[in-house]
Amino acid sequence: MTSRSPAKNDTAFKWLVTLMATGHLAMVVATGRVRWEHAAADLLLVVLAWAGAGPRRFLRGAFPLWLTGMILDSQSLWLGVRGTIHTGDLFNLEKTLFPAPGGVNWPEWWSHHPNTPLDLLCGFAYAAYIYEVFLVALLFFFKKDARFEQLCWAFFLVNAIGVVTYVLYPAAPPWYVLKYGPGLANLAAPPSPAGTARFDAFFGIHYFANFYGRNPNVFGAMPSLHAAYPLMMVLVLWHKGPAWRVGTGLFALLVAFSAVYLTHHYILDVLAGMTAAVVAYVVVRAVFARRAVDAPGVAPMTLPSGGNTRA
Repeated sequence: MTSRSPAKNDTAFKWLVTLMATGHLAMVVATGRVRWEHAAADLLLVVLAWAGAGPRRFLRGAFPLWLTGMILDSQSLWLGVRGTIHTGDLFNLEKTLFPAPGGVNWPEWWSHHPNTPLDLLCGFAYAAYIYEVFLVALLFFFKKDARFEQLCWAFFLVNAIGVVTYVLYPAAPPWYVLKYGPGLANLAAPPSPAGTARFDAFFGIHYFANFYGRNPNVFGAMPSLHAAYPLMMVLVLWHKGPAWRVGTGLFALLVAFSAVYLTHHYILDVLAGMTAAVVAYVVVRAVFARRAVDAPGVAPMTLPSGGNTRA
């Protein structure tokens, strides 16, 4: 059997991307959720697909990032099928497993003991965590490193795990229970920046207020994707040596602490997010390793630690 030519594959990819971008834009318009960001992201997708071989090479690897944005932004469409929302049970379980002074859980304890240096440090971590992913992805792309595509698919998978869990096990974040109580979930509760509001107030800005104002799902605390992303960066950069391991590891710990300090997540959420990151990384790495072995005309070979396949 003769495989399709690269030119035909390119043409099919360009039209697939165009159809998906057009379909997504039509969907957000039809559901009344359209914002300028939707049009910009979908237009950028089409432009990269048709702009030439270089942009298209980037898009082939980065396409999972667009898919990630699409599923996160579309969470409001699935809220009607989610399970029972957990409020007080998770709050009390956290208190039992990880008690803080005074018989409370740690998010509640920190909500009564904030301080400005931690507000600024944790606010910075919460603002920077997503940019770490994009910077690492760009580093791999410009170095023509096979980890670029792997990272993008692992990022998609960990977010997919998160979104599916939000549907099966919707859970209120600590700030919600502290504000509304542990009873029946208040479905009209608006999203909140919680402890990051202090960061906004210090600088006189509305960064986190605007960011969380777009959150379509208040009851998506378990797992913590804030904790998942930085740990994934530790895993994908582990091969670069001790300095990178220490730097990325310390940042991952800072973001994990910030999630609890800012009352966005419980320690249980953080542990679940870290588990999701490890699962996504291992699964995607295994799939790519298997694909490399099964590729026609490519002899199996042992890759060095980290799997860099550059010639």
